Amino acid sequence: MRTIRYSDTTDGWDDWMLEYRYGAFYIFPPDGIIEPVDALRNKYDPKTASYCQAHISLSEPLPNPPSESQFRELRTALLETQPFELRYGPPGSSPPYPGVFYSIQPEDRFKELRSAVHSTSAFSNVPLKRKDIPPHMTIAEFITLERTDELLRELRGKVPQGSFLCDSIEYAVPNQDFYFERVLRIPIGSQEPAAKPEHS
Repeated sequence: MRTIRYSDTTDGWDDWMLEYRYGAFYIFPPDGIIEPVDALRNKYDPKTASYCQAHISLSEPLPNPPSESQFRELRTALLETQPFELRYGPPGSSPPYPGVFYSIQPEDRFKELRSAVHSTSAFSNVPLKRKDIPPHMTIAEFITLERTDELLRELRGKVPQGSFLCDSIEYAVPNQDFYFERVLRIPIGSQEPAAKPEHS
């Protein structure tokens, strides 16, 4: 049984970080894919890299720690969503906003998965503020518009892209240093369930 620990202090956190105190659900690339993307993030935007491994944001931040029954409810909701091949790349941007990221496809399957997560009671009355943001995997976020254009030219045709099987989601929670720790994996579809968490 895994104990999920939440930070007991938010000293030093910026205001926007507070919304993430109880974490969120993410898709993390598997070994062999995550390392090269992490290397890009560490090189081109170490601030972003210092918060979390390479990931695809899936859900809104949770307003409260999920209960064991809510984790069971989520697992049941994900039974109807089957694993799918997820493609990442090439690097792109979203003018007029700065930043470089991998585009993610197929968007319809991703949205189906996100809807299944948000349909559960852990997200009751949570505004879906990010529902229109296309799925993406950030390479560099805290950069200028000028640096965005430079970086896109620099990376074009020179970075890995490909696909991997999306067969699980993960719950990640920030520690007191606001680094997101991966604390629980929940499989998609009719697979063996992950261990139930204990709460502290």
